[in-house]
Amino acid sequence: MYYTKKRKIKKGPIIFIAVVIFIIILIIVCINLYKHYTSFEYKLGEAGYNEKEIKEILKFDNKYIEYAIENKYEDDFIPLLKQKYFIWKNYDRYIEYINDVYGDKKVDYEKVVSLVNVGADNDPYTHTKKTDMDKEYAILVNKYNSLPEKYAPDDIVEMSNWYAYPDNRIRQTVYDAFKEMSEGAKESGYTLIVNSSYRSYEEQKEIYDDYERNRGKEYADKYAARPDFSEHQTGLSLDIFSPGANMSNFADTETYKWLKDNSYKYGFILRYPLGKEDITGYNYEAWHYRYLGKELAKKVYDSGLTYDEYYAYYLDK
Repeated sequence: MYYTKKRKIKKGPIIFIAVVIFIIILIIVCINLYKHYTSFEYKLGEAGYNEKEIKEILKFDNKYIEYAIENKYEDDFIPLLKQKYFIWKNYDRYIEYINDVYGDKKVDYEKVVSLVNVGADNDPYTHTKKTDMDKEYAILVNKYNSLPEKYAPDDIVEMSNWYAYPDNRIRQTVYDAFKEMSEGAKESGYTLIVNSSYRSYEEQKEIYDDYERNRGKEYADKYAARPDFSEHQTGLSLDIFSPGANMSNFADTETYKWLKDNSYKYGFILRYPLGKEDITGYNYEAWHYRYLGKELAKKVYDSGLTYDEYYAYYLDK
């Protein structure tokens, strides 16, 4: 009989391989755990956001995600970020305005963003700054952005009585654009006439002081600009009517409808539209048109924004 010897399997290499596999698995597990605990998803969850909210936040830039992680949970964070005209530098002011105005009431986030962007979270004529005169025809002048002290443009010309009532003056470029627009209106069967145009610092001061003296400061600030805060002082604004129309009925005329829909083609925009009083700071003025130049006027018209809103988001941001 023959006997075969059983081959002894060496345990050393097997143990070594098992240890290596274990270490590899451990490393993979550790890496995955590290990735999990350092991920935006985990950190946002730790900050108090639920799964749905986390998915929303992850759609935005890293700087917004990092803010959400570093700060406590905020109910208003995501709704504000989703607003089309959200400006990051204004975020703290958005929150402050919401807390001051809304309390437990439902928040109109679109309105909050619009108001804060244009500075209307402050009282008029507070927190003011000088407008950027380098922007030329695109300068912004309102209750928060002023002209240089006693500003007066150097290209003011007299307007002919063919286009304006007596004693009207305006900047030459604006005059040329208005004459072109007037001819366009005539071709459509409408007549335009300028009732008010450039006003000097002194003229604007006289108008404002008269309102204040007779009706009080609150009324004056509602219907007239303070000197150095007036669009008329820029030489870029015109009050346009049709013959026989006035402030009380011009908005009901066909001439107004043509002007509202076509003025941008000639470089003008309706400056104080209906329903935007809290944004512009002025009552609806169907007759007040601001010259921006054809290219910018079309952009503002197409946006559907007031010039205050457009400037804040596209030109000043």
